[in-house]
Amino acid sequence: MWRLPVSRAMLNDAGLTLLFLALGVSLYATGLGVLDENASPLPTWFCMVSLGIAACFQLCRSRHPAVALTGVSAALALDSLTVPSIGVWLVFSDIVYSTCVYGGARLVRVLYGLAAVVAVATFLLVSVVAHDDWRLLFICLLWLLALIGSPLAYGLAVREHRSALSLEREHSRAMAELGEREQVEAVADERRRLARELHDVIAGRLSAIAVQSAAALQYPENTALAGKALAAVRASSVEALTEMRGLIDLLSDGSEHSTDGRHTTAGLRRIDRLTEPIAESGTDIATEIPATITAADGIDALPPVVDIAAFRIVAQALTNAATHAPGQPIRVRITHADDTLVLDICNRLAAHHDHHPTGDRHTGRGLVNMRTRAHAVGGRLCVERGTDEFRVTATLPTTSSDAPRIHP
Repeated sequence: MWRLPVSRAMLNDAGLTLLFLALGVSLYATGLGVLDENASPLPTWFCMVSLGIAACFQLCRSRHPAVALTGVSAALALDSLTVPSIGVWLVFSDIVYSTCVYGGARLVRVLYGLAAVVAVATFLLVSVVAHDDWRLLFICLLWLLALIGSPLAYGLAVREHRSALSLEREHSRAMAELGEREQVEAVADERRRLARELHDVIAGRLSAIAVQSAAALQYPENTALAGKALAAVRASSVEALTEMRGLIDLLSDGSEHSTDGRHTTAGLRRIDRLTEPIAESGTDIATEIPATITAADGIDALPPVVDIAAFRIVAQALTNAATHAPGQPIRVRITHADDTLVLDICNRLAAHHDHHPTGDRHTGRGLVNMRTRAHAVGGRLCVERGTDEFRVTATLPTTSSDAPRIHP
C-alpha cells in the first residue's frame, strides 16, 4: 500500500482549478460563456481548448506562480484571438490574485506591467469595435476593474497582511529569545549572589574558627587562652548557623524583615560579633566606630542595603587579615558624614608572608565580593598594600537615591 505525497497546497490548487473549470463549462453550456460568436470562423467549442490550457497551468497557481502566470496569459491571448470566452478571463483573474499573494517582489512587478498591457490592449480593441458606443466602453472598463483591478488590489492587500504577520512573528520570536536570555542571565545572577552570600557567611566564619582554634593549639598549656579560644569557636559556629538560617529563611519567603518590621540580617550594629572572636584569639584589634551606628536604637541610622553591604565588607576584610596575617594588629575605623559611609580596615603584614591578596592579582573571591557589594550600593572599594601594612577602604553613599536595593 503506497500513497502519493500530496501537499495541502496541491489539494487547494486542484480544488480551485476544478471549480473554475466547472464554472467555465457551465457558462458555455448555458450559452453565456462566449463573448462574441462571430469573432472567429472557428467553432465555439474551441473556447474549451483555451479553458483547458488555462486550467492546466492553474494547477500550479500557489507553488509556481510564475509558470501559472505565463501559461494562463498565453491561454488568454489564444482565447482572445480565436473565440473569446468568460471562463478564461475568470481563470486569469484568479492567477492575478495568486501571483500577488504567492509570487516574489520581481514577479509582482512583472504582473503590474502585464496587467497594464492586457487592460490597455483590451480597451483599445473594444474602442475599435464599439466605435462611438460609450456604453460598451463603460462596460469594458467595469470588466477590466472586476477581473484585473479587483483581484490585483485584493491580492496586494493579502500580501501586505501576510508580510505584517510574518514581521510580527519574527518580532515575537525575537522577544521570546530575549526573554529566554534574560531568564538565563537572571538565574546566573542569582547563582552568583548565592555564591557570594555563602562565601561571606560560611568562609568567613570558618576562617575565624580556624584562626581561633590555631591560637588554642599554639598555647596548649595556657588553659585560660584555650578556654577563650574554644568559647570564641563556639560563638562563631553558632553565629554562622544563625546567619545561615536567616539566609535560608530569606530565600524561602523572600522577606527581609521580621514580624516587628526590623531588619533581621547582619548590620554594623553587630560588628562586635566580628571583632570579639578575633580579639579573644589573641590578635590586637582596635575599632573606631560612631555610637550612632552601633547603638541598638540606631538601627535606622543607615539604609538597610548600605548597612548590610558595609557589614559584609568589614567581615570579609577582617577574615582576610586574620587569615593572611595571623596575629598582626588590625584597625577598623568607620566614619559617617555628609551622606557618606567610609570603612577603613588596616592590618600589619606578617614578615614571612608574601602572598597577601592585592588588587587585580588576587584570584580568590573575597576582594571580588567586596567590590561587588560596594558597587551594588553605588560606592567604591580601594585596596592598597604598603611595605608593612594592607588597607581596604570602602566609600558607600547613604542617600536613598544612590543606594539601589539589593539582597543581603
